[in-house]
Amino acid sequence: MKQICIECGFPVASLYTEYGVGHIRLTQCEHCKSFADKYVEHDVVMVFIDMLLHKPQVYRHLLVNKLEFRQPFIERNVAKLGVLLVLFNVYIDWFRLEEGGRLRGQEELLFGKQHSFAIQYLAILMLSAIDAIALLVGILLASVIHQRSFMQVKRWATISTALIISSFGKVLMILLVIWEYNESYNPWLLDFLLFTSHSTAISVLFDIHVLWASLVVVFSAAIKQLVHFFALNISSMLFK
Repeated sequence: MKQICIECGFPVASLYTEYGVGHIRLTQCEHCKSFADKYVEHDVVMVFIDMLLHKPQVYRHLLVNKLEFRQPFIERNVAKLGVLLVLFNVYIDWFRLEEGGRLRGQEELLFGKQHSFAIQYLAILMLSAIDAIALLVGILLASVIHQRSFMQVKRWATISTALIISSFGKVLMILLVIWEYNESYNPWLLDFLLFTSHSTAISVLFDIHVLWASLVVVFSAAIKQLVHFFALNISSMLFK
């Protein structure tokens, strides 16, 4: 598996040379003369800040140069983060359903009916998991259509990794749990952050222009919303 310069995308033989224990020298790219991957020496905080800034270099570091993220299956720590994000999404969907119920004049949270906390949580957890799978399927479908090859399905693990890593914005929702938030919540702000970060990650992963990547994300988001609509209606019938 080749590694690349995060600045220009030119292939490099290695990212660094190791001189003894704990001593490394970063490789200089022959094409642009920059360090091939400066994030090798950066800590997690710097990586996260650059992810917030939507720098494509940090996504090249994570999605291309980290070989453990390019395996046939999702890397263990990434899988754990994916589960955590689904659980965060339960809170987000719960909040949105609650707000929607208030707008419709419903005092109960789930589908206008009173249910136990466990049933409500499991129902929204199921919806969140379905949303995550639908988003992945949308990206895979767009990839198959673009490449005209069903072999793209084999990239499900790397695409899942890209979606999980670029969904860091959902973690910021924990602030609404820690602090009592009296301002009106605008869900479109989170949706926009996820859209832009997903577009950046997909652009790097498929090596396409960010505008084309945005269209792929819009396509997959449309599929997710369609699946969410049907899943929500089916759930409404089941919980009547």
